[in-house]
Amino acid sequence: MNCPSNKLKTVVAHYTTQISAIYPKKEAETIVWMLIEHYFQINRLMIALDQNFPFNESELLIIHKACKKILQHIPVQYVIGKTDFCGFQLGVNSSTLIPRPETEQLTQLVLKELPHSPMRILDIGTGSGCIAVTLKKCRPDCEVFACDISQEALKTAQKNADKHHSPVQLFYCDILSEKDWSSIPKIDIIVSNPPYVCLSEKALMRPNVLLYEPETALFVDDNDPLLFYKAISKMASEKLADGGKIFFEINERFGNEVADILRINGFENVVIKKDFRRKVRFVVGK
Repeated sequence: MNCPSNKLKTVVAHYTTQISAIYPKKEAETIVWMLIEHYFQINRLMIALDQNFPFNESELLIIHKACKKILQHIPVQYVIGKTDFCGFQLGVNSSTLIPRPETEQLTQLVLKELPHSPMRILDIGTGSGCIAVTLKKCRPDCEVFACDISQEALKTAQKNADKHHSPVQLFYCDILSEKDWSSIPKIDIIVSNPPYVCLSEKALMRPNVLLYEPETALFVDDNDPLLFYKAISKMASEKLADGGKIFFEINERFGNEVADILRINGFENVVIKKDFRRKVRFVVGK
């Protein structure tokens, strides 16, 4: 795996080839660049300006060790400890999911539909705090709350909130336990990307997800795949203010079922929306 040259162009090509053993080539190259940009602050423009830019021996060792981790299926976001989300850099680790583009789209959907007046917003299952921190950053006039069942995830969310000077009110809550609902204040907007991948879908997922991302944030039992939507919708019927809205990210297989759960719990104007891949991905209700 040792690189035959210390020149930038050769280093990128060499480790792209190595990582292409487990990722498509284009994605492998992106991963190599993420590592180089993180460790050495070298961007892609430099390779156009100076393709023979040299790394020293210690720098080559750093990139070599990082690529070894990638080849063990550790996600690049965990290797560098951060990810981009809605234009912001957020810290992530093995206690939190790596935010997906679909969740960025969910966050943008909430921002688009937020009234101009200040709102009280709750993010359920906040993980890294990506949704909550972004909402507070973009709408500082709103009061943003966020909860999770993982204390480690809450610590990460707090660090991200502090980094971006976005005061989010974070608290522990097991949303499946009704006794924990007493800690939830009256809210105008609820947003949630709860676990929704069925255990039977594990076979479709990559090792970097299965081996390293937290299972409790990803998977639900096939026998009751909508349990989080049932619990959140029931809680929302008690805690949401009149005219309040709920925004869900969902498994593409269950759009109609999640919409029915909202209607059963008194929601109106329930709308199923597609993501940028044209897959059913969001349900919104009032």
